[in-house]
Amino acid sequence: MSKTTRLLTLIPLIAAICLSGYNLWSISDRYVQEAQIKDDLSKYRPATLTAAAASKPPEGFPTKKIEETEEIVNIQIKDLQNDVNNDIVGWMDIPDTRIDYPFVITDDNNYYLRRDLYGKQAAAGSLFMDYRCDKDFNNFNTIIYGHNMKNGSMFGDLKLFADEWFFESNTRGTVALRDKTYTAEFFAYMVIRADDNLIFDTSAERGEFFAHIKKNARHYREPDMDGRVLTLSTCSYEFNDARIVLLANLTILKP
Repeated sequence: MSKTTRLLTLIPLIAAICLSGYNLWSISDRYVQEAQIKDDLSKYRPATLTAAAASKPPEGFPTKKIEETEEIVNIQIKDLQNDVNNDIVGWMDIPDTRIDYPFVITDDNNYYLRRDLYGKQAAAGSLFMDYRCDKDFNNFNTIIYGHNMKNGSMFGDLKLFADEWFFESNTRGTVALRDKTYTAEFFAYMVIRADDNLIFDTSAERGEFFAHIKKNARHYREPDMDGRVLTLSTCSYEFNDARIVLLANLTILKP
């Protein structure tokens, strides 16, 4: 084989190696970027999340501050909004997962798909509420989206609930807003189509909504059908346009 032939053979191989190396670096850089932001914002994590995870309130819980006519339960959320981004609504925590993040809302569901909480371009995006939702969680069904990152960050760990043992063992999460804290009691794990008009409806008819879940859920326990619902959604790769959803009842966490 001549030198020219060998060189022509090696060029595509070298290009492929370089491309693979760049892709690996790019993926790693995304994870580093997301982890750095998470670490930077950790000082704002509301104390009520730790209290909820411990299932008992610490002394003086919750910390309340009255400013004008507004009652502040989680002063850290107010500080996040003032210091970082006023689109931030609250903070979500699910024990035994990596899901421990602030979340946002704006009038365009695509805006935070590829932007971090500072509004900068980021492959991991941010957790964000459906623009149709009320930021005070007054809808029957409040929907929050996030990317299914391969390293488990953002909403990547929702897939852990596919395991029946994990679903049965991890029954609750916590959502902290500036004026209240909710306990989220998980009642169903599903893999559905992205165009499921019942699950992705903020004001669905209750009977039809809950009947659809019971019929199609992979894991299920009886919910409070009179209560509010939180729907957490991320991509699934089981079939085209598949979505993982984890559904919970919301109740106010009392001190």
